[in-house]
Amino acid sequence: MSEPAPAPAPDRPTVPVGSAAIVAACLVVVVALGFVVRGHNAITDADADVVRWVAGWRPQWLISVAKAVTLLGDGRAVIALLVLLLGGLLATHRMAWRSALIAPLSLGLGAALVPALKNAVDRPRPPLSLHQVVESTSGYPSGHSLQAAAAWLALALLLRARGRQRAAIACVAIVVAVGCSRVVLGVHSPTDVLGGWCAGTAVGLAVVWCAGRRRPV
Repeated sequence: MSEPAPAPAPDRPTVPVGSAAIVAACLVVVVALGFVVRGHNAITDADADVVRWVAGWRPQWLISVAKAVTLLGDGRAVIALLVLLLGGLLATHRMAWRSALIAPLSLGLGAALVPALKNAVDRPRPPLSLHQVVESTSGYPSGHSLQAAAAWLALALLLRARGRQRAAIACVAIVVAVGCSRVVLGVHSPTDVLGGWCAGTAVGLAVVWCAGRRRPV
């Protein structure tokens, strides 16, 4: 009688079935939107309508919340939080050091991708009069949304592999909240955010997939 196969190592991050297809689909969306938002069409008109509607409705308390939430997509703030969270897991021997590097690596790759995409598309942001925070770069894609997706989704997959479902869901919620905050603050259109989410998801899944092919330490 053969022995049962050993259970997978808990530190090994897992990726959803069909991850390659998801990454490919995300990249297609990023490129397609990049071409679409460079022109004037029904999608860009709808984009502008949504931004104007949100700007005319947003109460001051929501703006304050959005300013706090958007920090969870800022590279410097995210790396600081990751150092604290992952450092705690390492100190208590709940995570291998290679696994702890996954989310920071994903964040770094995502951050490097942001200026390349912004320069390639060079889409203007919404009107300056709608901005609630100071921004100077191009609009597409949303860098905060991209970085949030790259870092927090990678961490979500790692936590999910360790059975921490609620923590993983919280990470996904952060990604959604950061993207919405950029529209509330008037500095991005919905398609900017969607492009950022897709690009960040592609980066996060790719990094986790590559890491999952190696034995954890």
